[in-house]
Amino acid sequence: MLLDTSSLMYRAFFALPGSIASPAGGPVNALHGYLDMCARLIRDRGPDEVVHCFDDDWRPAPRVASYDGYKATRAVDPEGLPEQFDVLLDILPATGMTVASAPGWEAEDAIGTLCAGAARRDRIDIVTGDRDLIQCVRDPGVRVLFTRRGVSELDALDEAGVEAKYGVPASRYVDFAILRGDPSDELPGVRGVGEKTARALVKAYASLEAMEEDARAERAGAGPLRGSPTLKARIREAAEYLEAMREVVPIREDLELELEPGERDDSRLDELAERWGLTGPVGRLRAALDG
Repeated sequence: MLLDTSSLMYRAFFALPGSIASPAGGPVNALHGYLDMCARLIRDRGPDEVVHCFDDDWRPAPRVASYDGYKATRAVDPEGLPEQFDVLLDILPATGMTVASAPGWEAEDAIGTLCAGAARRDRIDIVTGDRDLIQCVRDPGVRVLFTRRGVSELDALDEAGVEAKYGVPASRYVDFAILRGDPSDELPGVRGVGEKTARALVKAYASLEAMEEDARAERAGAGPLRGSPTLKARIREAAEYLEAMREVVPIREDLELELEPGERDDSRLDELAERWGLTGPVGRLRAALDG
């Protein structure tokens, strides 16, 4: 089980009140939420191994070099959250679980690299609230458990699930996302192309290159481009954007990773739980691991 830790910590931070505090008075709401999510996932799903994947850089330089609007106006981490990541990085090694990151890249890229390097017999569940990771889905090895309400309600997406939910194969999700755009990453998509049109274009063409070639052609075009000079013109106008998105949207699969395998240390866990007022969440996580 690969946890998109950065995404899940953000969700926990905003889901739980900031009044959940350590003995010193600092917020520990994200830690409470994240540790309890981990405990529930381990208890309910019984994975053989759990890897916690962190952002090393949430706005990687290569993506920004290709498209400088990538997450350009996203606010910095809210007050009270960064220090909770630091505490989590103290706690997790003492649980015996592994922490992973890809220097200079996002958690999703660490996850993509771990999936690409997995043995054929491995079965991987990715737990995330980030749609980008849907592109990693492949049968029978990798599926996404997409958060809806904490981790008590998860959409389990294998290839059939992706097709049912988005109307495109998981192997073409990148093309679909490029055309549609993603407001959360400040990627506008092709002007005038929403989810329905993006889906139709992916179904009509074997690749974005084939779609662009048809848009440049003098003939009427096929599928959604037939009889739609406006759509053809918009695809031609978006040529530079589409080229940039081929570097921005795909998750990397070939990065050097920093993997830090933990070693179970109950004395250290007791000390950290007491210091940060996390006795309950740490106890529930430890019980789940022991179970």
